[in-house]
Amino acid sequence: MLHQVQSAQPQSSLRQRLSRWGLATFTALSLFGASQITTAGPTVDQLSECLVKSTTATDKTAVLQWTFVALSTHPDLKTFSNVTPEQKTALDQNFAQVVQRILVEQCAEQAKAVIKTEGISAVGDAFQALGRNTGDEILKNQEVKAQLKGVLKYVDMGKLVSTFLTPDIFSKLGIGK
Repeated sequence: MLHQVQSAQPQSSLRQRLSRWGLATFTALSLFGASQITTAGPTVDQLSECLVKSTTATDKTAVLQWTFVALSTHPDLKTFSNVTPEQKTALDQNFAQVVQRILVEQCAEQAKAVIKTEGISAVGDAFQALGRNTGDEILKNQEVKAQLKGVLKYVDMGKLVSTFLTPDIFSKLGIGK
């Protein structure tokens, strides 16, 4: 009995470390497109490249759906989403499988190098490239383009032009005198 308790303690410690690592990774992933990478080193760039290359169209859909649902939990956005708890759980599970497969099976060496050289938080930085890539693909969708263009009918283009197209901008563009 004592042997079982002693062997359970290291396993529990390992679980706690993995749980903290997983929480850090998922927190970073949830913010993957929210900011620019400012000081990414070469290992982050290599992991970013691996993540983008290793992600299938189905994976990108899982990332997109999970991100949408995660963002929709914000109080200012809740009224725009009717995702059930069951759907959230299914999306969490699917996204976790995608992240695990990519990090453990496809990009493990690059992830290890990032953690070793730049720390665990830099893994989240690497996911920003995947976020940008997925975001670029979203913007290619015709329905999304139409929605984004829809706001233009409410923008006073005259005010934009008079505010931003100043004489010095005209000269930088080679227009005018």
